[in-house]
Amino acid sequence: MVSMAEIAAVLSAHPGVGRAEVAVVPHDGRDVTVAAVELMEYLSGPVLRNHVRRQLGEDCGLNGVLVVDRVPLAGGAVDVEELAAAVADGRCALFEDPRDDVERRVAEIWSAQMDVRPVGATDDFLELGGDSLSALGIIAAIEAEFDRPLDVYEFMSASSVRRLAEMLR
Repeated sequence: MVSMAEIAAVLSAHPGVGRAEVAVVPHDGRDVTVAAVELMEYLSGPVLRNHVRRQLGEDCGLNGVLVVDRVPLAGGAVDVEELAAAVADGRCALFEDPRDDVERRVAEIWSAQMDVRPVGATDDFLELGGDSLSALGIIAAIEAEFDRPLDVYEFMSASSVRRLAEMLR
């Protein structure tokens, strides 16, 4: 397992990040590792999470990245309660592995079409850097893989692997 200091160092070294702090917070009965980052240019949490996972390995332990104006502090350290609240109310999406074969197949298509690894089940298409060209490539691959028509509105409405997989079941 990678240390929180190593995760913070990789994030801080990214040219678009001004400051990064990492903490372990409780969520749904388990501990998750979340980073809070101040940006110098626009980047999304999932893009930064994947950057860390590429640098330190898939098993680095980083579950999510919260983009903030200012890193929340309490007593000179990152405010764990504020990070936990951000996770609980959905402001910081956590990486989730696909739950079944349909989600895995959809995640693999997204990954291949967008050249993004890994793609989690709840990752947002636009936050991963998706654009109109990758959307069209994903739609064509989904139609071929699942032998089902899919229009752009359906795809964009789904916005995540999990929601798209629910439509395909």
